Amino acid sequence: MQVNQPSNIIDRVIALERELAAVRKKVGLSSAVIARGGLTLVDDSYIKVTDSDGVEILYIGPDAEGKQRFVLRREGGATLMYTAGSAQFGRDFWAMTDSTGRIIVSDNAEVGVGLARPWIPLPLYAKFQSHSYEDDPALGFRFSYMSIDTNRLAGETVMWEGRASISHPWVTVEGVWGAAVATPSTTYRLNFNDTTVGTWNGGTGPATSRVGRFDVSQFTGQDWIKVTLTVSASGAGAIACQVLGCYLM
Repeated sequence: MQVNQPSNIIDRVIALERELAAVRKKVGLSSAVIARGGLTLVDDSYIKVTDSDGVEILYIGPDAEGKQRFVLRREGGATLMYTAGSAQFGRDFWAMTDSTGRIIVSDNAEVGVGLARPWIPLPLYAKFQSHSYEDDPALGFRFSYMSIDTNRLAGETVMWEGRASISHPWVTVEGVWGAAVATPSTTYRLNFNDTTVGTWNGGTGPATSRVGRFDVSQFTGQDWIKVTLTVSASGAGAIACQVLGCYLM
């Protein structure tokens, strides 16, 4: 009767262990529980999750340029949330998107403070009574925008005012500006907490225009900021001062 030598048994055990290790490597980790401590990935390792169709749902790790990224996708692969780098401004940013991939919420990569999307309306309220035909029959007509006679202005006058929590680094205003009757010259100012952030002049006739972007990054993150729009004018006549919209952006 032939008996195997111990060395043969040892060789077979070693070979079996190698085969088992190879099988484990191919199959991967089916489940795991970490009771204490944590999992650390080093040297540009990554985490990737795919669904049963092989579509990538989650990725955390380096991109093609070696920068760390996070991407979360919807069922089917449409982007839901991600981080990315701005080649134009050199900063990373995060964004949430709708099902078409359009950004609906993101921080600001240009300035590095506040939001970029969505734009937030900043409400302003009139601090004056617009003149009418009954107020000044000599004008002979009504305007389709708010206006005031220059003789009612006492120097630089607050025309619109509001309060806001500043969530973005920029602000822009659209309205009707300039001379409404005759040719008075006008200067408009937008102020945050009595600090001028933007100035523009009105033309010889009323015109609808958008002014800005004005930098308000120094106020980003502050609440109950007093926002005022003032006007100063020289020369007889009437001026337009109608705010149509004001947005933090």
